[in-house]
Amino acid sequence: MKATRRELYDLANNYYLMAEIRLIESDISFKVYEINYKDSYYLICICDRNYNYKGDAHQFIFRNKSEKFALNLCWKKLIEPGLANS
Repeated sequence: MKATRRELYDLANNYYLMAEIRLIESDISFKVYEINYKDSYYLICICDRNYNYKGDAHQFIFRNKSEKFALNLCWKKLIEPGLANS
């Protein structure tokens, strides 16, 4: 059964209130964040097109590397798609 629009909205609100974000690694061409939400850890790397990151984190190519953007990206690309399909 797919999650309803209202359920996704409530889960998103909970995520933005409860998620903890921490900068793990930083360079001129990338930033790696660890996001902790409900005892799950997500590693994401926000990179420039020409980056020198060699780790295991999910990589996304964007110029904006802020914490707020990282939280949004994690929700939209990693967490929400799994919830919408379950």
